[in-house]
Amino acid sequence: MYRTGKFVLICLFALLATGAAAQKKVYSPFARYGIGNLEQQGTFRSRAMGGISSGLRDNLTLNYLTPASYSSIDTASFLFDFGLDYGVTRLDEGDMTYYSRDLTFSHIMLGFPVMKGLGVAAAIVPYSNAYYNIGGETSSGGVAGELYEYHNGTGGYQKVLLGAGYSPFSYISAGVNMFVIFGDVMRLNDFIFTSDNNYFNTRKQSTVSMNGIGVEASMQLMVPLPDKWYVNAGFNFTPSFNLKTSTEEIIFRYSNYRTSLLSSDTLYQVSGSPTSRLPASIRAGLAVGKSDKFTAGADIVYSKWTKASLPDTYGTYRDAISLHAGAEYIPDKFSNYSFFDRIEYRIGCRYGESYTLFEDDRINEYGITFGAGIPMRRSRSRISLFVDMSGRGGPADDMVRETRITVGASLNLFDYWFLKAKYD
Repeated sequence: MYRTGKFVLICLFALLATGAAAQKKVYSPFARYGIGNLEQQGTFRSRAMGGISSGLRDNLTLNYLTPASYSSIDTASFLFDFGLDYGVTRLDEGDMTYYSRDLTFSHIMLGFPVMKGLGVAAAIVPYSNAYYNIGGETSSGGVAGELYEYHNGTGGYQKVLLGAGYSPFSYISAGVNMFVIFGDVMRLNDFIFTSDNNYFNTRKQSTVSMNGIGVEASMQLMVPLPDKWYVNAGFNFTPSFNLKTSTEEIIFRYSNYRTSLLSSDTLYQVSGSPTSRLPASIRAGLAVGKSDKFTAGADIVYSKWTKASLPDTYGTYRDAISLHAGAEYIPDKFSNYSFFDRIEYRIGCRYGESYTLFEDDRINEYGITFGAGIPMRRSRSRISLFVDMSGRGGPADDMVRETRITVGASLNLFDYWFLKAKYD
């Protein structure tokens, strides 16, 4: 009872901390387009393995990207996972270099069985990040002299999901997640005359808020092989879905002389309630391995962004493909002599196409990942660590180069519930 009480307190603390956290405030010029930069999805175990998920099944960790895997949760057990990550982004353009960094809680997840072969799970995870900060001087094209342009974006979108997975037979499992995406993005555009304060500056600011419900379904086929080897195949489908949208845009001019009666003048203001639509996507993959020893897998994800509809956002949308591959190795999971032999060592890589064009160019991202699962003493709980190093942008002089390093740590708590003690 005492151990379970501590477990619940940790869960409540994580819930409060995660609820107080916002999106990661790492600034990226690519976040100006669409709904911002799409966050890397998956548990820290999955992300350390390049982001694979379709073939992963584990009774000790949750895999919310593939709800069919929920059926692997042990009977009478309870899983809780929360994590934080720290990101550093470096932007290079010509001779200029800019850094931004942020530390935030990244996710909160829980899962438990309803009966043998039927498990449920819930999670709160980030979906997109729209933080950017861009500024520079340009020619006004007239007698007014130099014009300074400043563009700033804040906000993003979150994803809350609830799902179930059921295995009616030994070799097949099906699952479904119902999810809600919600949040808002604020954009600010300033055009400031720097050489003459007698000119009026112009500001355009807009807010887009969206919320909507979607579903995703998945299936897994599990093929056991001799000597504890196995092959798992997975398929996930998310149909396109609508989001209720609220937009507001205002344009006004203002003078640098704030005491003037004409210091501010609204030129245009409008609000609306259009409908946004996010695209359908497909994820499929395979995992092969040996139980408690080795796992390797690969995933492919295809999203049809040309069918997306995102009113009052910037960008031209293109269908996008991402590829993921990774592996996990455990020297000796049940070793009584070496702590390092019980550690789960992970490595992976990923490639992803951008869903928007940046100055008429498609920006592709390449990343390598690695991490570890560290077992806790006398427990089936563990600490998961991961590092993700990625880059995107071109070597051309007029193209921004972005390099990002993200490190994360999550506490994956495992406990047995509803078990009556044999001795009092």
